Amino acid sequence: MKRKLFLLHEHIKQDWRYLTILAYLIVAILTTILHFFRKGQEGVLLDGYLSTLASIVATLVVTTFSFVFVALQLASVQFSPRIIRSFFEYDHFSRFFLWSFLACVGYLMGLQYFGLSDASLIYPKFGIVGSFYLILLVFPLFIHHVVDNINASSITQNIAKRTIKEINELYDVADFQSSKSNKLLIINKESGYLDSIRYKKLYQIIPENNQSKISVKPHVGSFVLEGMPLVEIECSESEREFYQQNLSRIANQFIISKFRSYEQDIPFGIRQLVDIAIKAILPAVNDPTTALNCIDYLGNIIKKAALSNTISKEAALLQQKNIHIREFSFEQLVDLAFDQIYHWGKEDYIIVRHLIKTTSFIIPFVNDAEKLYVLLAEVEDMELSFLKENYEELAKKEENICPFKRAEHRNSLRDYLADFYETAIVQIDKIGIFEGKLKSLKKSYERNRTFVLKHRE
Repeated sequence: MKRKLFLLHEHIKQDWRYLTILAYLIVAILTTILHFFRKGQEGVLLDGYLSTLASIVATLVVTTFSFVFVALQLASVQFSPRIIRSFFEYDHFSRFFLWSFLACVGYLMGLQYFGLSDASLIYPKFGIVGSFYLILLVFPLFIHHVVDNINASSITQNIAKRTIKEINELYDVADFQSSKSNKLLIINKESGYLDSIRYKKLYQIIPENNQSKISVKPHVGSFVLEGMPLVEIECSESEREFYQQNLSRIANQFIISKFRSYEQDIPFGIRQLVDIAIKAILPAVNDPTTALNCIDYLGNIIKKAALSNTISKEAALLQQKNIHIREFSFEQLVDLAFDQIYHWGKEDYIIVRHLIKTTSFIIPFVNDAEKLYVLLAEVEDMELSFLKENYEELAKKEENICPFKRAEHRNSLRDYLADFYETAIVQIDKIGIFEGKLKSLKKSYERNRTFVLKHRE
């Protein structure tokens, strides 16, 4: 129900005619009810009250558009100066807001000019109800609308929608032969992010002892193009009729939105922290403390992921009915959390050192051999060979092998790397791995730790 109301609201916002008709009907109905139950005393003029309302409405328009233009100016600097034009030219709700507020001010002033402010008349009541409607309902909705529309996701989606609309108007759809398949497919009808899946309702739709294999193709948080398959169903002929009748019901359990959200989307929170850290690292911002803070909290998230099962509770529940949900692996979460930060901060020894320290803090909590190897491989992938070999001899062969030219910076990294090796060795022994990749890593770490501690500059 909430989703349907949201979609109806979005649909109405797309056309100023719908907005105007809806606003007029609401105000007219409320005014009629007020006039019927509260007739008003004849001869009492409401000039002062109407003047106050007119000044409030005018002030809201001026102040609102002042900060809107400031926000648009900042957005134009960050994205493109051409987005300002589209804010009014293609945004029906913004135009409706501006003209409805101005019309309300004009109407309130007109009532006083033409002497129609008597309390017994319906005309001033229409202006009063309309003012309160704009102030209490339209104004908060407009604030939410502006915040939503200057978001990067909204800007890119609106640009894409307008461009696709032009393609549809200018070109016919090309004919092509689609390959036939015995599998039933649920096709996505609108491009956007897979915001969430209604796991419980999906579980209720699928019958008990289901023999068909149901595979959800995208993972939550991924961008899904219009026409891409959301769900693939491999079913027998006896079950095919049931699924054909319930395809729309199953499709309704997948929520497509223009934004990603925290609901069911673990990588989204990681992505935000990584974005903040990368921007803080850049020379234009130069805020390393914020980057270190983001790394700390990313480490906390990865630690929690390491202590959790690889399959979510909802996915495990759906597997009972042979429904398979695509989810992020622990390796993908670790790569998402640390890879880009290292890429942009690998020439700052503080960033590299903090990544090593954070990984060292997580290792004692990891009791799964595969997850432990993923964490160890994250540090192994860092370009730190200049710390594990004789630096002077290495520098003779390759001049730019090390981004850190000061010996004290290299020694600081060696200390943290030695702690990392020691922590990893202890945890490998605790898990009790005596063969495979971790065993060879342990031997390498023992050798590297000894070398790093002896070859301080």
